Amino acid sequence: MQVSSRITDCCRSLTLGALTLCAALSGANGQAPTPGSATISTIPPWVSTQSADWANAKRGVMLADMSKCESASALSATMKRRHWKTIPYELIGGQKGVMIWASQETNAPPVRVRLGVKGWYAIYVGVFSGAETPSLAWIKLSTDPAPVSRQNSNTDYYGNVQDAFFKVAELKGDETVQVAQQSSGYKVGCGVAFVKLIPLTPTEVAGWQADRNRQAHRGMTVTCDGFSFIYYRRPTTAEDLLAEIEPLRNTDVDTLILQSFGADKVSYPTKVGHMPGQKMDDYLVPGHRYFSEAVRELARKQINPVKVLIDGAHDAGIKVHVGIRPAGWSFVEPFTDFWETPFYKQHPEWRCEDRDGTPVTRLSWAVPEVRKHLVDLLSEMAGFGADGAHVVFNRGYPLTLYEKPFVDLFLKQHGIDPRKLEESDPHIAHLRSDIVMTFFREVRLALDQEQSRRKNGKRLVISAMLLGNEPDNLQYGVDVRRLVAEGLLDEISIYPYDFGARKGGFDMKFFREVCGPKGIPFRPAPVGSDPKGLLEQSLSFYEQGADGIAFWDASDPDINRWSLISRLGRTAEMRARLRDGIRKQTYYFFHRLGDNVMNGRYGPIWGG
Repeated sequence: MQVSSRITDCCRSLTLGALTLCAALSGANGQAPTPGSATISTIPPWVSTQSADWANAKRGVMLADMSKCESASALSATMKRRHWKTIPYELIGGQKGVMIWASQETNAPPVRVRLGVKGWYAIYVGVFSGAETPSLAWIKLSTDPAPVSRQNSNTDYYGNVQDAFFKVAELKGDETVQVAQQSSGYKVGCGVAFVKLIPLTPTEVAGWQADRNRQAHRGMTVTCDGFSFIYYRRPTTAEDLLAEIEPLRNTDVDTLILQSFGADKVSYPTKVGHMPGQKMDDYLVPGHRYFSEAVRELARKQINPVKVLIDGAHDAGIKVHVGIRPAGWSFVEPFTDFWETPFYKQHPEWRCEDRDGTPVTRLSWAVPEVRKHLVDLLSEMAGFGADGAHVVFNRGYPLTLYEKPFVDLFLKQHGIDPRKLEESDPHIAHLRSDIVMTFFREVRLALDQEQSRRKNGKRLVISAMLLGNEPDNLQYGVDVRRLVAEGLLDEISIYPYDFGARKGGFDMKFFREVCGPKGIPFRPAPVGSDPKGLLEQSLSFYEQGADGIAFWDASDPDINRWSLISRLGRTAEMRARLRDGIRKQTYYFFHRLGDNVMNGRYGPIWGG
């Protein structure tokens, strides 16, 4: 909430109806003052996301009557299925308008607002949130390939409008802004109060264009698990899929890790893997049904999600590495009907076993057939146009344990059962390392064959997401030194902790010493949700020799947070943000919403 601590403390102490003092403190236009805003001089306005930071902010055009959209037949004065409810409002400060609102179950169609202006503009959208009614709005300019989301989940003061930055664009005069709710998958309500257009000065246009053309900062790797967005949104068109890529455009991201979400599970008709949920008629959670329905419908339309995402990323100037999660063969009950695949179920003899014979829900890389299955899957996905292959080791361990295939190999090499040795015996780790090396050689061969098939001479790379230090990887056979020395790892992302880590944390010195001489980029992943902490972590990584930043599940509908995450390749800008203070989102508050006065001494909330 963008208010000073004085305002926040004051508002918390007031009764629910007595918001007049808060309104007075928030300023004449209903916008809370920004702490330290006068000191912001080094952060350009398209980065700050604050509409007040543009030189022509006071000349902005507010399209506040959303009932004037081009889809008036989709509007209603009352709640009605497949219609947007129109709600008159007046903000503190006097701005009047008409908001449109669709509830979680409304299934309202998209509506379009004609902008009617020419030139360069910063476009903002007023996203509503009220008592128990947060909003997620999908916003798209008519010239965009796909929409992006803007979210307001702030229910303070029982009604507010987030001044959400959408984008900078050169408008020709005939564009529209499309507003849509998320009406498939996990449905979400949506309210939009206005579209705001701020004309840019020539200096701002030149600065924005230079920012977009600058390539030196593009040093971020982000991940997409290939599942969650289908689980939540149930996309059934190419445009729906591309909405996962569009937020990455014009950011510091240069590489997308696009994963199969668990071992050999995929989202498209496959010759190698398995498209889950297709023979089920009952699902543990709605998201599993949404995923199954979506991929079935996409397949019927001959739309391959992986290829669409690869092509969309390339259109945005982003490389794509397709990846596997080696540990994702099974999950806890009652998830197994959806999660376990035929290959896993048909080969219990290839599953890993612990020292005491306890079965483990992994398939062993000591088995050539298991490795071939995964290499074939990577090859199939790379064949859709990817720039490389990736192994998600922070969702992958263990790869081998003490199952019979491993024990037999060890007996053949050393003449002793490895279960009779200490687990720390270096011969055990070395055999595991040999097996992992063999897998990477097999991947290299498959990618070389794909490269030969393409006949463009461009080498396909191998990358991996590793745990953050040498011992945590080495205990599972991933010997980074050997892989790098043999040229089997071209790019590295590192994750500080997750399943399988014992030591935990980052050993930046190790990765710097191993990767530096070979020119292999390594990108650590900051963790946590605190913006200040993310900046401080990322800067410390650069100071310790990192080539860039990796970010796990990067896309974020909170534009204030995303404007920070998406620019973690710019160290000077990151230092300026820390020096000047982290900007918070701007909100407007209501004087009147519908027939209700919201900031009187006795508000409408008491009777609820």
